[in-house]
Amino acid sequence: MSWHGAARAGAVCWAVSGAGYGVLAVLDRPELSPAPLICAGLGRWFFVYHRCWRAAVAAGVVGSVVLFGLVDVLRPELGRYGADAVATGAASTAALAVFALVDRVTGRAGGDPAVRRRPWGGRP
Repeated sequence: MSWHGAARAGAVCWAVSGAGYGVLAVLDRPELSPAPLICAGLGRWFFVYHRCWRAAVAAGVVGSVVLFGLVDVLRPELGRYGADAVATGAASTAALAVFALVDRVTGRAGGDPAVRRRPWGGRP
């Protein structure tokens, strides 16, 4: 996986996080979260483009630690919606960075040739 691909996926995660929590704040629905939507999107991205299980496990662990650690630290300062949005975006960014790093270290930077697709979807 390239660093450019990780940055692009991270930008999408930040956009979904910010927009999702903005909508939930307007609707005043604190019990909902766009985090499952981000996780589902990253899961789909993983299965379609980058099947490196070591990288996925490492990214999941790091993302979870960052998410739950930042939420507790940021909520007193930013409030529920702001802290959750920042923590979710930061966790997805950290997870994608770890995924790219582990994918490169294990020598799979190009992804699995059996699951390569065009960059914006579809089969080659």
